[in-house]
Amino acid sequence: MAILIPPKPHAAAPAPVMRMFRLLKKLGDDFTVRHLLDADGPQFLIVWRDRHAFLLHVAATSQELADRALSPSFFSDAEAVDLDEIGRPEVFGGLASDLPVRRLVVFPNVDNSTVDQIERLRSEDSGVSFLGLKQTPPERFASHLEALAEPPLSESMLLTLRERFDAGSRIHDSAAVRRIPLSSRLADEPLPPAFLDLDQETLAKLDIALPHADLRLAERFDTRLVTGPAGCGKSLVLLHRALFAARLNRGARLLLLTHNRPINAELRRRAVATAPEGSRMQALSFFAWARKHLPDWPQRILPAAVTRERLAALMDGVSTNLTPAFVAEEIGYLRDLGIGSLDEYLALDRSGRLMALTGPRREAVWSLLEKYRADLARRGESDWHEVALRFRDFAREHPERLRAQDFIFIDEAQFFAKVWFEPVLAALNPGGQLFLAADPTQGFLKRRDSWLAAGIDVRGRASRLRTPYRSTRAILGFARDLLARRAALHPDAASDLDPPTDADLAAVPEEGEAPVILSAASPHDALARVVREIHDLRETSPHLAGSVLVLHADSFATGGLVNALRAKLGPDAVADLNHSRDPQPVAPFCQVSTCMAATGLEAAVVFLLGVDILLEKEGDPRLDEAARAELAADHTRLLYMACTRAARRLVVFSSRLS
Repeated sequence: MAILIPPKPHAAAPAPVMRMFRLLKKLGDDFTVRHLLDADGPQFLIVWRDRHAFLLHVAATSQELADRALSPSFFSDAEAVDLDEIGRPEVFGGLASDLPVRRLVVFPNVDNSTVDQIERLRSEDSGVSFLGLKQTPPERFASHLEALAEPPLSESMLLTLRERFDAGSRIHDSAAVRRIPLSSRLADEPLPPAFLDLDQETLAKLDIALPHADLRLAERFDTRLVTGPAGCGKSLVLLHRALFAARLNRGARLLLLTHNRPINAELRRRAVATAPEGSRMQALSFFAWARKHLPDWPQRILPAAVTRERLAALMDGVSTNLTPAFVAEEIGYLRDLGIGSLDEYLALDRSGRLMALTGPRREAVWSLLEKYRADLARRGESDWHEVALRFRDFAREHPERLRAQDFIFIDEAQFFAKVWFEPVLAALNPGGQLFLAADPTQGFLKRRDSWLAAGIDVRGRASRLRTPYRSTRAILGFARDLLARRAALHPDAASDLDPPTDADLAAVPEEGEAPVILSAASPHDALARVVREIHDLRETSPHLAGSVLVLHADSFATGGLVNALRAKLGPDAVADLNHSRDPQPVAPFCQVSTCMAATGLEAAVVFLLGVDILLEKEGDPRLDEAARAELAADHTRLLYMACTRAARRLVVFSSRLS
């Protein structure tokens, strides 16, 4: 069976295209067929044996119209044959005029004898072959194509043809960080276009047409999920799917959501660069979206560190043997789930959480949660969990104010809490589509919570990408070895991660540079060293501007890191991804983010700091073994994620990993 992309046409495709699709599906497995969903020209690109190409246009001409056009009475009126009415070779334009590609106009509704007459009249001048399908059995169609095949195309010719036929599947240069050369000597050499692979392209195009208006009330919404390891192209699929949807559904409203500002900034940058003109597409972080709708936005939203401080004060004198950090995480977990009473909490199955809590301990945690929320209300303050709950309540009370979106795309969806999904679902129009890209080893899913428990049914609608593309073999191997070393110290630390197999590594085409571990005597020395390294990198490789990422595991240290880099490189050379309210340079040389906010980011060169701070926390004597194991698992996920942000070069500052 032929490979068809997408595997089925959209519901609004004309009947002749539907019939052609069914016929093409019966070709042998040495045929790959791409269907252009919004074609003004040829609707199909067929490649046989990876080298012979055909452009195929389906003519909707009826037998009656063809007979009239070719009848003597038609010509007796001295009227010329209207070529547009009986097949349109001009739709090919210059698409393949300079390439050895067979161009075909196919008539599903016209018998072969009539097509023969049309061909005698036109094909000699047009350079296009005409083919009738009305009397052609499927097995003969493949033989006919093979007989018509032009000489094989070179790889560069095929790339050129594919880009002309379906530019929407080309990966924008801003998203192809693996292709950025490290050497300035190679920076000006043109690169061949890069495209989505077969799996990525299929997921980007599958079922992205909205149903007819009269069918929308019959179906609430459609959901699809794509998962996979770091660097497999989940975000690429999401972005390209959004762009295809915008082109195919003119006037549709599309909302692209992420969990934090850095990822949203990157997604918005790529979407703006490639969105079709006039599309109604917006990219927002979840809380930026909430702010557009919630009245009385809080004047002050507490950071996590202040929450821990407030809880520590509330816990003073309370004997629970729990740390403020654990209690802060636990009450955040409860609010993310929307737990509204102690009875609900006592009945809650926490099997995905490493530290078990007995009834009395749960009662103590719930009491602290109530005291903390009362303290927030007394001070007139809020935190992000409270904002999410308010937005959830707003969606319940005023769903009509949200319902406007035909498509919602969520990147890094594993970080969306259960209470976040209520506004998302309320915002979808009947018949709309929800698309999720997620890494199930991170976010709320690491607790083994299910999508269904979050109100999202993806049964039978989930797909997994397998091949990692972002990082070199050396970087992926380093990240996998790091997991193995962590698992030797903490057996459960990497149990739910999905590192690349030997076969996955072997499939990566480039070995690349081995990651470098630099030891520093102190955090100050590490900061000074990374500033020098980045300054020298800008001097030797200015073409890397915009593809250098500095990650720090300590959220309190990024401010000083940004200031030090700006003092050395200049204020316009450094973007602070965690403070969007600060004026951001238009074209910075490097970007700075915390590790916690870096999921979904990528860069050719990554510098990673603060590793030792994470590892030192695991030795806190106040932690029991369960809490220590959970913390080690969190840190392992974080380190693996941070390492796999790098495409070409990774530099890690640590005295404990060397």
